[in-house]
Amino acid sequence: MPLLEIVAFGGIGLAAGLIGGLLGIGGSTIFIPAATLLIGPDQQIYQAAAMVLNVFVAGTATLTHHRAGAIDRGLVLRMLPAAILMVLLGVLASNHLDAEILAAFFGGFLILMSGLEAFRLWRSRDDPREAPSPPPHDEPLEEVPPSRTILAGVGGFMGFLGGLLGIGGGLVAVPGLRFLAGIPLRTAIVTSAAVTFPMAVIGASYKNLSLSELVDAEGRSLSASDSLLIATAIVPAAVLGSWLGARLVRRLPITTIRLAFILLMGFAGIRMLGSI
Repeated sequence: MPLLEIVAFGGIGLAAGLIGGLLGIGGSTIFIPAATLLIGPDQQIYQAAAMVLNVFVAGTATLTHHRAGAIDRGLVLRMLPAAILMVLLGVLASNHLDAEILAAFFGGFLILMSGLEAFRLWRSRDDPREAPSPPPHDEPLEEVPPSRTILAGVGGFMGFLGGLLGIGGGLVAVPGLRFLAGIPLRTAIVTSAAVTFPMAVIGASYKNLSLSELVDAEGRSLSASDSLLIATAIVPAAVLGSWLGARLVRRLPITTIRLAFILLMGFAGIRMLGSI
């Protein structure tokens, strides 16, 4: 791999890790479009490398949140089985199905969630659940526990889209936990990272092992060695970025985090719709 590409992948990895750790997503929402723009299109290989990246970004963020005592194990365990099952189905679908229609729906969903979060930010800046002072593990619990069915549904949806598109799942899990389960933003971010980590391990393993069954646009067989080489170039910088982002999520004002979340969802939605 040329030195310029290694440097480019390293810079992309740093940005992806920082945003991933800050917002509880795997980082590939930034990595895949940035790599396509700077290096060139190679969707299946980038997706396989991105899923490896998700393992390290989510793992670093999860370890940081665990040490801070911020992870609600009950929420994680209710989401994880469905997430693992559906990430395998998502990878299977990505290897055999045209995802353009689903990508269009998903892009629209992200833009809708971005607009909804912007509206909520404008209407409820003084919401006590979103106060910046208490850290994630000091947030008050909801009076009514979230439904197990809703949590499993959010976990399954994030798993399927994570496997299909190579994303970490946080773009689905965070708004899903907030709007469907009524979970505060900080807790949703932490829970998303904790579910994404084991889900990404399984999804990345399956995706890379199945690359040999796929061909590129020119009919050449793909190889896991290509995706793993890219992952080797991006992971160290991404881990550093994730380490910084996971700390910033407990220090930045909640409004700043919400603005970043709005911008990222809007960007990702426009990118996906533009790729159709």
